[in-house]
Amino acid sequence: MLFVCLELASLSSYILVAFHKELDVGGEAGTKYFIVGSVLSAVGIYGMSLLYLWNGNLDMADLAASWDAMETMDPFAAIGVGLMLVAFGFKVGAAPFHLAVPDAYAGASSPVAGLLATASKAMGFVALMRLLLIVTMPVAGGAFWLIVLSIIAVVTMTWGNLAALTSDNPKRMLAYSSVAHAGYMLAALAAIGSGLADSDGTALLIIAVVFHLVVLVLFKLGPFLVLSMLETEGRSHQLECLHGLARRDPAVAASMFVFMLSLAGVPPFSGFLSKLLMINGIVNVSAGTGSLSSTSVMSWTQGVDPIFWLAVAIVLNSALSLVYYLRIGLVMFSEAPESERKLKRTGSLRLAIVGCALLTLLFGIGPMSESLLDIVSAAVDSFMGS
Repeated sequence: MLFVCLELASLSSYILVAFHKELDVGGEAGTKYFIVGSVLSAVGIYGMSLLYLWNGNLDMADLAASWDAMETMDPFAAIGVGLMLVAFGFKVGAAPFHLAVPDAYAGASSPVAGLLATASKAMGFVALMRLLLIVTMPVAGGAFWLIVLSIIAVVTMTWGNLAALTSDNPKRMLAYSSVAHAGYMLAALAAIGSGLADSDGTALLIIAVVFHLVVLVLFKLGPFLVLSMLETEGRSHQLECLHGLARRDPAVAASMFVFMLSLAGVPPFSGFLSKLLMINGIVNVSAGTGSLSSTSVMSWTQGVDPIFWLAVAIVLNSALSLVYYLRIGLVMFSEAPESERKLKRTGSLRLAIVGCALLTLLFGIGPMSESLLDIVSAAVDSFMGS
């Protein structure tokens, strides 16, 4: 049922990418997105068939019980989970299964691209967590998918950021940014798979991932709403459309800059808090694995668990992402606009953009962030008890 619901939602996104299109390439992007998605969905279904062949049914509780009862890894079970990981990797935009994602974002209208970057990604991560953490997570020790997921996480965040650096298309840049953020969340899941975390550490990491998915809706959807205001001028696919935006509409430009800083993980915005929670969770998992008698940083790093380096990878990639996020801010505030004409007055859209920017700040500091974390914690407790 989980996979069927996931595919029904994905089918809707394929249609939206091809139907609501800004450019003529939208149809091509939608077709490519559909073909790649269908092939990888078929791979996932084949993986499910192997799990059914191994266990006799696909009930989550039965699969988890059978998995715990295994004394040695069954090839059908391992390959089945691996193939489903490939399918879910496409849903969340993980490398190297993300190749159709940038074209889909660039070819679709901005609101549709925003939907793909938020709701669609969250849906994929929920399915992935149910598979990895409920079914295949052993009672003790590391999960068999630990190394693979760790490599995918590092490759995903690095590939996404490097590709975004070379892009002059704002929507394509945001697409690669979305790929990088998938890598950050996969790193947190990989830390859980290490088996080093206790129940509190596992809960902290899941809370960090879910919190990031929630606030990502604000500072990822927000930029696409800004670009949708520029679609009426036919230039939202070019970086030049953002030139001098601060002169044309200061409130929208300031909101866009808030979104960029939050995506980069700059305090005091919610993107910083969510990344901090993930990094803190990973460091807590690996805490104490380095030698306490180490007399130098080098000797300590040789003894620390490799999971620690996932946190380092997140920090380094976040620093790298600042380059292209700040480039958007630079062209908005320092470049001369191609037209001095004010943006078309769309009150509801402008209100949504400014509202997303304000919530991006409020969910990063103060009581609202604590309230949201309490809600997320309750949701995670329910998820882990399912």
